[in-house]
Amino acid sequence: MIRLNNRDYPWREGMTVSSLLDENDFVYKRIIVSINGEHVPEQNWDKTQIKDGDDVSAMHLMAGG
Repeated sequence: MIRLNNRDYPWREGMTVSSLLDENDFVYKRIIVSINGEHVPEQNWDKTQIKDGDDVSAMHLMAGG
């Protein structure tokens, strides 16, 4: 089990940041991701593995006016 945006979420072997975002319909171009409080740059999403017990935060950046 991991935490995704303060909610329990099932973990699976081989889960990456990219796969987690795809599964949860994070589709906006600007997304900020951190794992256990550490920022994960977008260029590392495909190769960054999420481990069982990790605390993941993913936020869409939006602007309005």
